[in-house]
Amino acid sequence: MDTEIILRIVAVVVAVFILCTGVDYSPIKSFITNLFKRKPKVIVPENSSVKFLDIVESWHVLRNQCEAYGLHEAVEKIDEVFPLLNGGEDV
Repeated sequence: MDTEIILRIVAVVVAVFILCTGVDYSPIKSFITNLFKRKPKVIVPENSSVKFLDIVESWHVLRNQCEAYGLHEAVEKIDEVFPLLNGGEDV
């Protein structure tokens, strides 16, 4: 037999096997569809003002949550990214 015919037969057998089994493929399907979904863009209104202290507070909350969950590598990376915000702490 020719190789192309063997490959076609194998492909048909695999397809029939997949269709006949009662396996739930919804997690795979949702994973693939989530890959191609567009993520919503965060739009900050022009007239809103973000204060520096709000940014520092957000950073501090993130750092504390990482510490609480034992994510020590994440805390180190946060400290690397925001070295100026670590002024009051012993790092």
